[in-house]
Amino acid sequence: MKKQAPFVIANWKLNGGIDLTCTSVASMLNRKFEARIGIAPPYVYIGDMVSFLRNSDIMVGSQNVSKFASGAFTGETSAQMLSEVGCQFCLIGHSERRQVFLENDNSCHTKMEKALDNNLIPVLCVGENLQQYELGLTNDILYRQLHQSLPDLNLEGKELCIAYEPVWAIGTGKAATADQVQKVHSFIYQELVEILGTERANKVHILYGGSVNKDNVEELLSTPHVDGVLVGGASLDPEHFAEICALANKSAQ
Repeated sequence: MKKQAPFVIANWKLNGGIDLTCTSVASMLNRKFEARIGIAPPYVYIGDMVSFLRNSDIMVGSQNVSKFASGAFTGETSAQMLSEVGCQFCLIGHSERRQVFLENDNSCHTKMEKALDNNLIPVLCVGENLQQYELGLTNDILYRQLHQSLPDLNLEGKELCIAYEPVWAIGTGKAATADQVQKVHSFIYQELVEILGTERANKVHILYGGSVNKDNVEELLSTPHVDGVLVGGASLDPEHFAEICALANKSAQ
């Protein structure tokens, strides 16, 4: 069974400002991390975050990336642009992007290609909504998302993350149980083996997201095939997020 240092990513979504940026940075600087820590602020604060964290091990990422390289696409931000300003990873296919902005698996595949071509670590978000979960369709949804988004990617020398986020657990305070997470992450791992081969699948970080907090992160990170967490609401409280990171450090030792 693969074992990696946990990867903890904060997704601020459409939240935060200069105050949150400064207080979050202040709470993270001068700390030693065994875990890998990343923060994905809104676009307009990426430059500030990169500048503030330049001498730290904390990674800065984007919540999205354009499927276009350049051109007349008002409001879009390309993978090359993100890489040039210092981003190291980008979220792709978050459930909110899929639901609100109607993104699909084909666009996710294109975005992943663009991210990889520009040395960004793609964090592909997958997961089922409440209706699909209640109908027992979790594995069917994940199978489709993985098999349509991942094939034919050039992963030579590249990193890849998969973030399982059951939509019914995002922002609801109702996290999936460790047993539920273990079963789903094991299924994801087996599909990664089928798509990518065992050697490459063992290098993929499989993260869990969905109401992650300081009270459940240790149990989640001790679960087989859980290589990290994607933190939403709890990451907006700098002290809470710092505690999550400290607990992730503990699990990495």
